[in-house]
Amino acid sequence: MPSFSTQSTEEPTENALKRKIWSPKEDLVLISAWLNTSKDPIVGNEQRLGSFWRRIQGYYNASQDLEGLPRREWTQCKQRWGRLNDQVCKFVGSYAAAQKEKSSGQNENDVMKLAHEIFFNDYGIKFGLEHAWRELRHDQKWCTSGKAPDGASSKRRKVADSAQSTTSMPASENDEEVEARPPGVKASKASAKKSASDNKDMKEFSSMWEMKQRDIELKDKIRDKRILESLLAKPEPLNEIDMALKTKLIRAIYDL
Repeated sequence: MPSFSTQSTEEPTENALKRKIWSPKEDLVLISAWLNTSKDPIVGNEQRLGSFWRRIQGYYNASQDLEGLPRREWTQCKQRWGRLNDQVCKFVGSYAAAQKEKSSGQNENDVMKLAHEIFFNDYGIKFGLEHAWRELRHDQKWCTSGKAPDGASSKRRKVADSAQSTTSMPASENDEEVEARPPGVKASKASAKKSASDNKDMKEFSSMWEMKQRDIELKDKIRDKRILESLLAKPEPLNEIDMALKTKLIRAIYDL
């Protein structure tokens, strides 16, 4: 390092490295914090990215399950969540592919073993976040997710797509109930803008219709007056039809 630099050249200590490692318990608390914060319909439509992750940080650090463990900054929570989300989404696809290839006589352990093998073959790394996957697998976002790897075969992509299409089918007796997710921030704002625009268009249409009706009524009155004037100009006595029309116009014009 240059002599004028203020950056430390010391290597990270062993304790510092340990503090950066996330335990499964911390992952589960982070997942709970993210799910509760993202599904808050009141806060969810108003919060910015920074305030969103600060709310997650507050939820996370306030958990009694993490007593004695170091606190985390919101940037650490955001970075860790990005890794959890990415890895779990990928394993969702691997697990769906394993279920598709399941043969008679195989149990859940066999499916999980095959899913881990598929994940390793597709991405070149072992999947070590099974605890996070088990926590998120029945949430609707991850039920309908699952990324196909860049180097995966077309067969694997078709399997993943097929697994996604089956998520709309009713759950079996052994499946947990899939929790519905509320609309996101962008969808909520777009819906609110559309509703406001529809209301504005309706008011403008109603106003134009009322003006049109008043215009028609005014024209009808002018026409009736002209007809009445022509009847009054005729010499007496009027025939029965003209007399009836004259009486009707007088009552209509003067509201008798």
